[in-house]
Amino acid sequence: MDDTVSNISEAQRQVIPQVEKQGPPTFNGTRLYTGSHRTPAKMEGLTIVGYNYTDTYISDFSVNGAGGGNIEVSSKEHSYGGGTCCAAIPADTPLPLPVRIEWKRDGDVPRCRQTVLLDGPVPADSRYFEVHFYQDGKIKVALSDYPSVPHVLIDRFDATKRKASGNVINDTKFGTCGHDK
Repeated sequence: MDDTVSNISEAQRQVIPQVEKQGPPTFNGTRLYTGSHRTPAKMEGLTIVGYNYTDTYISDFSVNGAGGGNIEVSSKEHSYGGGTCCAAIPADTPLPLPVRIEWKRDGDVPRCRQTVLLDGPVPADSRYFEVHFYQDGKIKVALSDYPSVPHVLIDRFDATKRKASGNVINDTKFGTCGHDK
């Protein structure tokens, strides 16, 4: 372990030897990136960009409390929501880093929350913080130098729903709901 790392907490420092013994890191069964394990040292405010591969509209979402705006249901022609400023992700921080994503669907439904891990790859010139909402309820986050090509390209009925009827919402599969402000 490198004891010269000065800006990590004692709890993070104690976890490092355990992680090193366990082999490649995983989260919910997914192997994590094993390249550069720090956010860029000169990283400034990141533009938040959301991708909605779920069946219904997301009226608002946030990253560690910073607003990400709304996201239409993605399609082959419309891939992600517009960017908002700025993700509260600290520069020169060891990865993986837990990130709290909160969101609300349109209508009389509760806010939901899921904590995910920010891992690599880490572009040297990170400018965007991407949040990808998947149909199965998983959320994945990433740093990028430019908004990435959508991970899922599927048709939609309209901007608020994937199908005319029978849309499925899996918000509680990996997250919890009922966190209204």
